Amino acid sequence: MQIKSTHLCTLVLLLGMVQTGLAQEGSYILKRQLFKVPLTSVNISPDGKVLLAGFDDGSFRLLDPDSFHTLLEVKDAHDKAVNAMDMPPNMDFILTAGRNYIKLWDRDGNYLFDWKGHATTIWNAEISKDGKWAVSSAMNKTFLLWDVYNSVIIERMRGHQDVCMSVCISPDNKRIASGSNDLSIRIWDVETRQVISELHGPTQDIYDVEFSPDSRLLVACSKDKSARLYDLKENKLLFILKGHRDMVMEAEFSPDGNYLVSGSADHSLILWDVQTGERIHHFLDNEQAVMDLVFHPDGHSFYSITYAGDLTRWSLDPEIFVLKYYEDAYREELAADPVFESRRKGEFKKEYMTRMDEAALKKAIIIDRYYERYLSEREK
Repeated sequence: MQIKSTHLCTLVLLLGMVQTGLAQEGSYILKRQLFKVPLTSVNISPDGKVLLAGFDDGSFRLLDPDSFHTLLEVKDAHDKAVNAMDMPPNMDFILTAGRNYIKLWDRDGNYLFDWKGHATTIWNAEISKDGKWAVSSAMNKTFLLWDVYNSVIIERMRGHQDVCMSVCISPDNKRIASGSNDLSIRIWDVETRQVISELHGPTQDIYDVEFSPDSRLLVACSKDKSARLYDLKENKLLFILKGHRDMVMEAEFSPDGNYLVSGSADHSLILWDVQTGERIHHFLDNEQAVMDLVFHPDGHSFYSITYAGDLTRWSLDPEIFVLKYYEDAYREELAADPVFESRRKGEFKKEYMTRMDEAALKKAIIIDRYYERYLSEREK
Protein backbone atom coordinates (compact mmCIF):
# COMPACT_ATOMS: atom_id res chain seq x y z
CA MET A 1 0.00 0.00 0.00
CA GLN A 2 3.04 2.27 -0.03
CA ILE A 3 2.63 5.45 -2.08
CA LYS A 4 5.80 6.90 -3.62
CA SER A 5 6.76 10.53 -3.14
CA THR A 6 6.10 11.57 -6.74
CA HIS A 7 2.57 10.22 -6.57
CA LEU A 8 2.05 11.79 -3.17
CA CYS A 9 3.11 15.24 -4.41
CA THR A 10 0.47 15.04 -7.11
CA LEU A 11 -2.18 14.13 -4.57
CA VAL A 12 -1.19 16.95 -2.25
CA LEU A 13 -1.37 19.51 -5.04
CA LEU A 14 -4.71 18.21 -6.28
CA LEU A 15 -6.32 18.15 -2.89
CA GLY A 16 -4.96 21.55 -1.89
CA MET A 17 -4.01 20.45 1.58
CA VAL A 18 -1.64 23.32 2.31
CA GLN A 19 -3.90 26.25 3.08
CA THR A 20 -2.44 27.81 6.21
CA GLY A 21 0.59 27.59 8.47
CA LEU A 22 -0.61 24.22 9.80
CA ALA A 23 -1.43 21.05 7.93
CA GLN A 24 -5.04 20.73 6.90
CA GLU A 25 -6.66 17.31 6.87
CA GLY A 26 -8.13 16.67 3.44
CA SER A 27 -11.34 14.85 2.64
CA TYR A 28 -9.17 12.38 0.68
CA ILE A 29 -11.72 12.32 -2.13
CA LEU A 30 -9.98 11.64 -5.44
CA LYS A 31 -13.14 11.62 -7.53
CA ARG A 32 -16.87 11.93 -6.91
CA GLN A 33 -19.75 11.77 -9.34
CA LEU A 34 -23.46 12.10 -8.69
CA PHE A 35 -25.68 9.98 -10.92
CA LYS A 36 -29.30 10.79 -11.68
CA VAL A 37 -30.28 7.22 -10.78
CA PRO A 38 -28.95 5.89 -7.45
CA LEU A 39 -26.30 3.18 -7.59
CA THR A 40 -27.10 -0.07 -5.80
CA SER A 41 -23.86 -2.02 -6.24
CA VAL A 42 -20.21 -1.44 -7.10
CA ASN A 43 -17.36 -3.83 -7.91
CA ILE A 44 -14.15 -3.80 -9.92
CA SER A 45 -12.67 -6.14 -12.52
CA PRO A 46 -9.81 -8.40 -11.38
CA ASP A 47 -7.29 -6.32 -13.34
CA GLY A 48 -8.60 -3.05 -11.91
CA LYS A 49 -9.29 -1.56 -15.34
CA VAL A 50 -13.09 -1.58 -15.25
CA LEU A 51 -15.49 -0.43 -12.54
CA LEU A 52 -18.78 -2.34 -12.39
CA ALA A 53 -21.79 -0.26 -11.35
CA GLY A 54 -25.36 -1.47 -10.82
CA PHE A 55 -28.27 0.97 -10.65
CA ASP A 56 -31.64 1.19 -8.95
CA ASP A 57 -33.51 1.30 -12.27
CA GLY A 58 -32.22 -2.15 -13.33
CA SER A 59 -29.43 -0.88 -15.57
CA PHE A 60 -25.70 -1.41 -15.24
CA ARG A 61 -22.58 0.30 -16.51
CA LEU A 62 -18.91 -0.40 -16.98
CA LEU A 63 -16.95 2.70 -15.97
CA ASP A 64 -13.38 3.89 -16.28
CA PRO A 65 -12.02 3.56 -12.71
CA ASP A 66 -10.17 6.89 -12.90
CA SER A 67 -12.49 9.23 -14.82
CA PHE A 68 -15.82 7.40 -14.19
CA HIS A 69 -16.45 7.77 -17.91
CA THR A 70 -19.07 5.27 -19.11
CA LEU A 71 -17.47 2.52 -21.21
CA LEU A 72 -20.66 0.49 -21.60
CA GLU A 73 -24.26 0.96 -20.51
CA VAL A 74 -26.97 -1.69 -20.60
CA LYS A 75 -30.41 -0.31 -19.85
CA ASP A 76 -33.30 -2.47 -18.58
CA ALA A 77 -30.90 -5.31 -17.76
CA HIS A 78 -33.23 -6.18 -14.87
CA ASP A 79 -36.70 -4.95 -14.05
CA LYS A 80 -35.55 -3.97 -10.55
CA ALA A 81 -32.32 -2.80 -8.92
CA VAL A 82 -29.03 -4.52 -9.79
CA ASN A 83 -27.89 -5.56 -6.32
CA ALA A 84 -24.65 -7.33 -7.28
CA MET A 85 -22.13 -7.48 -10.12
CA ASP A 86 -19.00 -9.55 -10.67
CA MET A 87 -16.58 -10.89 -13.28
CA PRO A 88 -14.57 -14.15 -13.34
CA PRO A 89 -10.76 -14.03 -13.26
CA ASN A 90 -10.45 -14.26 -17.06
CA MET A 91 -13.05 -11.47 -17.36
CA ASP A 92 -14.86 -13.10 -20.29
CA PHE A 93 -18.34 -12.26 -19.02
CA ILE A 94 -20.28 -10.03 -16.62
CA LEU A 95 -22.59 -11.35 -13.91
CA THR A 96 -25.49 -9.21 -12.67
CA ALA A 97 -28.09 -9.99 -10.00
CA GLY A 98 -31.44 -8.28 -9.82
CA ARG A 99 -34.76 -9.25 -8.28
CA ASN A 100 -34.78 -13.07 -8.07
CA TYR A 101 -32.50 -14.03 -10.97
CA ILE A 102 -28.93 -13.71 -12.20
CA LYS A 103 -27.99 -12.76 -15.76
CA LEU A 104 -24.78 -13.26 -17.69
CA TRP A 105 -23.55 -10.85 -20.39
CA ASP A 106 -20.59 -10.75 -22.73
CA ARG A 107 -18.07 -7.89 -22.52
CA ASP A 108 -19.99 -5.97 -25.16
CA GLY A 109 -23.16 -6.04 -23.08
CA ASN A 110 -24.91 -8.72 -25.10
CA TYR A 111 -27.26 -10.90 -23.07
CA LEU A 112 -26.17 -14.55 -22.81
CA PHE A 113 -28.58 -16.32 -20.46
CA ASP A 114 -30.19 -16.44 -16.99
CA TRP A 115 -29.43 -18.35 -13.86
CA LYS A 116 -32.74 -19.07 -12.16
CA GLY A 117 -33.15 -20.60 -8.76
CA HIS A 118 -34.05 -17.95 -6.24
CA ALA A 119 -37.65 -17.22 -5.26
CA THR A 120 -37.00 -13.91 -3.52
CA THR A 121 -34.87 -10.80 -4.10
CA ILE A 122 -31.16 -11.57 -4.42
CA TRP A 123 -29.06 -9.70 -1.88
CA ASN A 124 -25.59 -10.54 -3.16
CA ALA A 125 -23.70 -12.76 -5.60
CA GLU A 126 -20.02 -13.37 -6.27
CA ILE A 127 -17.69 -15.59 -8.29
CA SER A 128 -14.77 -17.49 -6.73
CA LYS A 129 -11.20 -16.39 -7.44
CA ASP A 130 -10.58 -19.48 -9.59
CA GLY A 131 -13.77 -18.85 -11.58
CA LYS A 132 -15.15 -22.30 -10.82
CA TRP A 133 -17.88 -21.49 -8.31
CA ALA A 134 -20.37 -18.75 -7.57
CA VAL A 135 -22.59 -18.14 -4.57
CA SER A 136 -25.74 -16.06 -4.26
CA SER A 137 -28.01 -15.19 -1.36
CA ALA A 138 -31.57 -13.87 -1.26
CA MET A 139 -34.17 -12.86 1.29
CA ASN A 140 -34.61 -16.39 2.66
CA LYS A 141 -32.76 -18.99 4.71
CA THR A 142 -31.09 -20.78 1.79
CA PHE A 143 -28.22 -19.64 -0.40
CA LEU A 144 -27.10 -21.22 -3.67
CA LEU A 145 -23.80 -22.65 -4.85
CA TRP A 146 -23.34 -22.57 -8.63
CA ASP A 147 -21.09 -24.32 -11.14
CA VAL A 148 -20.10 -21.25 -13.15
CA TYR A 149 -19.23 -22.60 -16.57
CA ASN A 150 -21.94 -25.24 -16.62
CA SER A 151 -24.42 -22.67 -15.25
CA VAL A 152 -26.12 -25.12 -12.91
CA ILE A 153 -26.94 -25.13 -9.21
CA ILE A 154 -24.57 -27.48 -7.39
CA GLU A 155 -26.26 -27.20 -4.02
CA ARG A 156 -29.03 -25.40 -2.21
CA MET A 157 -27.18 -24.60 1.01
CA ARG A 158 -29.55 -25.04 3.93
CA GLY A 159 -28.89 -24.76 7.62
CA HIS A 160 -29.64 -21.26 8.83
CA GLN A 161 -32.77 -20.67 10.87
CA ASP A 162 -33.46 -17.17 9.52
CA VAL A 163 -32.77 -15.05 6.45
CA CYS A 164 -29.22 -15.44 5.11
CA MET A 165 -28.42 -12.18 3.34
CA SER A 166 -24.64 -12.43 3.05
CA VAL A 167 -22.41 -15.11 1.57
CA CYS A 168 -18.89 -15.16 0.13
CA ILE A 169 -16.20 -17.58 -1.06
CA SER A 170 -12.70 -17.52 0.42
CA PRO A 171 -9.87 -16.35 -1.85
CA ASP A 172 -8.27 -19.82 -1.62
CA ASN A 173 -11.56 -21.22 -3.02
CA LYS A 174 -11.89 -23.76 -0.20
CA ARG A 175 -14.56 -22.29 2.07
CA ILE A 176 -17.82 -20.37 2.04
CA ALA A 177 -18.95 -18.00 4.78
CA SER A 178 -22.62 -17.18 5.32
CA GLY A 179 -24.14 -14.68 7.73
CA SER A 180 -27.73 -14.85 8.87
CA ASN A 181 -30.38 -13.02 10.86
CA ASP A 182 -30.28 -16.05 13.17
CA LEU A 183 -27.11 -14.28 14.47
CA SER A 184 -24.78 -17.05 13.36
CA ILE A 185 -21.93 -17.13 10.85
CA ARG A 186 -21.33 -20.50 9.26
CA ILE A 187 -18.17 -21.65 7.52
CA TRP A 188 -18.74 -24.33 4.88
CA ASP A 189 -16.39 -26.62 2.98
CA VAL A 190 -16.83 -25.93 -0.74
CA GLU A 191 -16.23 -29.50 -1.87
CA THR A 192 -18.34 -31.33 0.73
CA ARG A 193 -20.88 -28.49 1.23
CA GLN A 194 -20.83 -29.24 4.96
CA VAL A 195 -20.56 -26.79 7.87
CA ILE A 196 -17.09 -27.03 9.37
CA SER A 197 -17.41 -24.30 12.01
CA GLU A 198 -19.86 -21.77 13.41
CA LEU A 199 -19.20 -18.31 14.81
CA HIS A 200 -21.34 -16.09 17.02
CA GLY A 201 -21.24 -12.57 18.39
CA PRO A 202 -23.45 -10.16 16.44
CA THR A 203 -26.54 -9.23 18.44
CA GLN A 204 -28.65 -8.19 15.43
CA ASP A 205 -29.00 -9.02 11.72
CA ILE A 206 -25.79 -9.74 9.77
CA TYR A 207 -25.55 -7.78 6.51
CA ASP A 208 -22.13 -8.70 5.14
CA VAL A 209 -19.33 -11.23 5.58
CA GLU A 210 -15.94 -11.02 3.87
CA PHE A 211 -12.73 -13.08 3.95
CA SER A 212 -9.29 -11.50 4.19
CA PRO A 213 -7.03 -11.95 1.13
CA ASP A 214 -5.15 -14.81 2.81
CA SER A 215 -8.45 -16.49 3.81
CA ARG A 216 -7.35 -16.51 7.47
CA LEU A 217 -9.68 -13.80 8.80
CA LEU A 218 -13.36 -13.01 8.41
CA VAL A 219 -15.26 -9.79 9.07
CA ALA A 220 -18.99 -9.74 9.79
CA CYS A 221 -21.05 -6.53 9.61
CA SER A 222 -24.20 -6.14 11.64
CA LYS A 223 -27.25 -4.07 12.31
CA ASP A 224 -25.90 -3.75 15.87
CA LYS A 225 -23.58 -0.91 14.62
CA SER A 226 -20.44 -3.02 14.79
CA ALA A 227 -18.18 -5.15 12.65
CA ARG A 228 -16.52 -8.21 14.15
CA LEU A 229 -13.18 -9.62 13.08
CA TYR A 230 -12.61 -13.36 13.49
CA ASP A 231 -9.55 -15.59 13.26
CA LEU A 232 -10.73 -18.66 11.33
CA LYS A 233 -7.63 -20.72 12.11
CA GLU A 234 -8.26 -20.36 15.83
CA ASN A 235 -12.03 -20.06 15.35
CA LYS A 236 -12.20 -17.09 17.70
CA LEU A 237 -13.24 -13.44 17.84
CA LEU A 238 -10.30 -11.04 17.58
CA PHE A 239 -11.91 -7.59 17.75
CA ILE A 240 -15.28 -5.89 17.93
CA LEU A 241 -14.90 -2.84 15.72
CA LYS A 242 -17.00 -0.09 17.26
CA GLY A 243 -17.26 3.45 15.97
CA HIS A 244 -20.29 3.66 13.71
CA ARG A 245 -23.53 5.20 14.97
CA ASP A 246 -25.84 3.08 12.81
CA MET A 247 -25.93 -0.33 11.13
CA VAL A 248 -22.77 -1.44 9.33
CA MET A 249 -23.71 -2.37 5.78
CA GLU A 250 -20.45 -3.44 4.18
CA ALA A 251 -16.75 -4.07 4.86
CA GLU A 252 -13.75 -4.80 2.64
CA PHE A 253 -10.15 -5.78 3.32
CA SER A 254 -7.34 -3.96 1.56
CA PRO A 255 -5.54 -6.15 -1.02
CA ASP A 256 -2.55 -6.57 1.29
CA GLY A 257 -4.82 -7.61 4.16
CA ASN A 258 -3.43 -4.99 6.55
CA TYR A 259 -6.50 -2.76 6.65
CA LEU A 260 -10.25 -2.91 6.62
CA VAL A 261 -12.82 -0.32 5.56
CA SER A 262 -16.39 -0.46 6.87
CA GLY A 263 -19.36 1.48 5.50
CA SER A 264 -22.45 2.37 7.50
CA ALA A 265 -25.95 3.80 7.38
CA ASP A 266 -24.54 6.62 9.54
CA HIS A 267 -23.13 8.09 6.25
CA SER A 268 -19.51 7.31 7.16
CA LEU A 269 -16.67 4.94 6.38
CA ILE A 270 -14.00 3.87 8.86
CA LEU A 271 -10.49 2.62 8.13
CA TRP A 272 -9.30 -0.01 10.65
CA ASP A 273 -5.94 -1.60 11.40
CA VAL A 274 -6.45 -5.36 11.10
CA GLN A 275 -3.50 -6.23 13.36
CA THR A 276 -4.70 -4.16 16.32
CA GLY A 277 -8.39 -3.46 15.65
CA GLU A 278 -7.59 0.25 16.00
CA ARG A 279 -9.57 2.90 14.16
CA ILE A 280 -7.20 4.82 11.88
CA HIS A 281 -9.48 7.30 10.13
CA HIS A 282 -13.15 8.25 9.89
CA PHE A 283 -14.28 9.33 6.40
CA LEU A 284 -17.26 11.63 7.01
CA ASP A 285 -17.85 13.34 3.66
CA ASN A 286 -21.06 11.52 2.69
CA GLU A 287 -24.65 12.74 2.72
CA GLN A 288 -26.43 9.37 2.84
CA ALA A 289 -25.98 5.76 3.94
CA VAL A 290 -23.01 3.89 2.47
CA MET A 291 -24.46 0.94 0.53
CA ASP A 292 -21.43 -0.79 -0.98
CA LEU A 293 -17.67 -0.42 -1.38
CA VAL A 294 -14.69 -2.06 -3.05
CA PHE A 295 -10.91 -1.60 -3.00
CA HIS A 296 -8.91 -0.89 -6.11
CA PRO A 297 -6.49 -3.82 -6.63
CA ASP A 298 -3.47 -1.53 -6.16
CA GLY A 299 -4.52 -0.89 -2.55
CA HIS A 300 -4.00 2.88 -2.76
CA SER A 301 -7.71 3.73 -2.98
CA PHE A 302 -11.23 2.40 -2.64
CA TYR A 303 -14.69 3.20 -4.03
CA SER A 304 -18.01 3.62 -2.26
CA ILE A 305 -21.61 4.33 -3.21
CA THR A 306 -24.31 5.92 -1.10
CA TYR A 307 -28.08 6.06 -1.13
CA ALA A 308 -27.81 9.63 -2.45
CA GLY A 309 -26.62 8.25 -5.81
CA ASP A 310 -22.96 9.23 -5.66
CA LEU A 311 -19.90 7.21 -6.54
CA THR A 312 -16.72 8.23 -4.69
CA ARG A 313 -13.11 7.20 -4.98
CA TRP A 314 -11.18 7.71 -1.75
CA SER A 315 -7.42 7.92 -1.32
CA LEU A 316 -5.56 6.02 1.38
CA ASP A 317 -3.17 8.92 1.45
CA PRO A 318 -0.08 8.56 3.68
CA GLU A 319 -1.18 11.73 5.49
CA ILE A 320 -3.96 9.66 7.08
CA PHE A 321 -1.39 7.50 8.85
CA VAL A 322 0.90 10.41 9.67
CA LEU A 323 -1.92 12.34 11.37
CA LYS A 324 -2.97 9.22 13.26
CA TYR A 325 0.41 8.22 14.67
CA TYR A 326 2.69 11.29 14.51
CA GLU A 327 0.30 14.25 14.54
CA ASP A 328 1.96 16.36 17.24
CA ALA A 329 5.48 16.10 15.81
CA TYR A 330 4.21 16.56 12.28
CA ARG A 331 2.22 19.70 13.08
CA GLU A 332 5.07 21.18 15.11
CA GLU A 333 7.45 20.67 12.20
CA LEU A 334 5.12 22.44 9.79
CA ALA A 335 4.36 25.26 12.22
CA ALA A 336 8.07 25.93 12.71
CA ASP A 337 8.75 26.46 8.99
CA PRO A 338 7.94 29.95 7.59
CA VAL A 339 7.09 28.51 4.19
CA PHE A 340 3.77 27.26 5.62
CA GLU A 341 2.66 30.63 6.96
CA SER A 342 -0.61 32.12 5.77
CA ARG A 343 -0.47 35.04 3.33
CA ARG A 344 1.81 37.71 4.73
CA LYS A 345 1.01 41.39 4.89
CA GLY A 346 2.10 43.05 1.65
CA GLU A 347 2.84 39.72 -0.07
CA PHE A 348 1.84 39.77 -3.73
CA LYS A 349 -0.49 37.03 -4.93
CA LYS A 350 2.09 35.65 -7.35
CA GLU A 351 4.70 35.45 -4.59
CA TYR A 352 2.19 33.80 -2.27
CA MET A 353 1.21 31.19 -4.89
CA THR A 354 4.86 30.40 -5.59
CA ARG A 355 5.44 29.91 -1.88
CA MET A 356 2.38 27.68 -1.61
CA ASP A 357 3.72 25.49 -4.42
CA GLU A 358 6.98 25.20 -2.53
CA ALA A 359 5.06 24.44 0.67
CA ALA A 360 3.08 21.68 -1.02
CA LEU A 361 6.23 19.97 -2.27
CA LYS A 362 7.95 20.35 1.09
CA LYS A 363 4.92 19.03 2.92
CA ALA A 364 4.84 15.99 0.66
CA ILE A 365 8.46 15.21 1.52
CA ILE A 366 7.74 15.55 5.25
CA ILE A 367 4.69 13.29 5.00
CA ASP A 368 6.66 10.72 3.05
CA ARG A 369 9.38 10.70 5.71
CA TYR A 370 6.91 10.09 8.53
CA TYR A 371 5.09 7.48 6.43
CA GLU A 372 8.32 5.58 5.80
CA ARG A 373 8.85 5.61 9.56
CA TYR A 374 5.35 4.24 10.06
CA LEU A 375 5.92 1.38 7.59
CA SER A 376 9.25 0.56 9.21
CA GLU A 377 7.81 0.49 12.72
CA ARG A 378 4.83 -1.58 11.55
CA GLU A 379 7.14 -4.28 10.20
CA LYS A 380 8.92 -4.69 13.53
